[in-house]
Amino acid sequence: MNRLSAIAGLAFIASLAASALAGDAKVIHVASTFPLSLPLFSEATGRLSEQVDSLTGGEVQLVFHVPGNLAPASSTVSRVTTGEIAAAWSTAGQFAGHDSAFELLSSIPFGPNTIEYMAWFLEGGGLTLSRDLFAKHNVHNVPCMVLPPEGAGWFSKEIRSVDDLKGLRIRFFGLGGRVLARLGADIIEKPPGEIVDAMKRGEIDAAEYSLPSMDLTLGLQNVAKYYYFPGWHQPSTLYELYFNEATWRGLTEKQQETIETVCAAVMRDSIGRAEIMQSEALEKIKRSGIKLRRWSPDLLLTFEATWEKVAEEEMAANPRFRQIYESYVRFRNQYGFWKRFSYLH
Repeated sequence: MNRLSAIAGLAFIASLAASALAGDAKVIHVASTFPLSLPLFSEATGRLSEQVDSLTGGEVQLVFHVPGNLAPASSTVSRVTTGEIAAAWSTAGQFAGHDSAFELLSSIPFGPNTIEYMAWFLEGGGLTLSRDLFAKHNVHNVPCMVLPPEGAGWFSKEIRSVDDLKGLRIRFFGLGGRVLARLGADIIEKPPGEIVDAMKRGEIDAAEYSLPSMDLTLGLQNVAKYYYFPGWHQPSTLYELYFNEATWRGLTEKQQETIETVCAAVMRDSIGRAEIMQSEALEKIKRSGIKLRRWSPDLLLTFEATWEKVAEEEMAANPRFRQIYESYVRFRNQYGFWKRFSYLH
């Protein structure tokens, strides 16, 4: 057992002991899909724990666990739906094995920036559709954080044309991975904590994960040569708390409202905090010898055209995907009228 695993194990034991001493407190153990040491995630989960505890007077306590303590990273949300665990910290895209429509509730390729995504999700019908879909799987979702565009991937060689993607073994998330697969890449799923070691062992040739600040902390700059932008596959990404329906119903209305309110505050702060951290992270990545690249216009056009084909095929195959995607497209068309007249670019 390595040092981090030992620490995580002791924390788990301590949290269970705290549960026993908490009396009437409702202690909800939350399985995280992501390493809790990563920037933004550590801040968000810490604040969620502290403020829910404080504002409920200790009546509700959220105890976050690193991947592997309560559930493997790949199955946190799935185990919430069965009731094996009470709650998870993750993204809707992690539930795509149950229904591809969930992927649209995490991020949309060539889709909205943070402001537009939040406008659709919170005011344009996205949250209602999201909760209807999760309810079918015994889950209640609470939006808690939204992040700006990701990096588009780390590569050992330059990608100058579609031919360079053929046969490339790449860790890639969500609908963007479907696009690259259509272009000949071999998409390999890996939880974030396993990406760097997989590249070191040669199991994968390339990988995308998240923002520069998170990628830097993971150490991706130590196993690649090129870092590509923009992150066309995830122009914004939504993160949520997922509660088993019975766990959520077991809370009072006031306790539920407190969790929703704290999540809204964490989301607000994450928008500014995430943006301000990335320039410094990129500077460190550049100083480490990594070559920063932007996708060529031709490749971006190819990615976008391929995404449109993927979306059309998925809408034809899955009525729930169609319902959510068409809701977003209607909103975007309406929003675009305002955007074209009001924004400088």
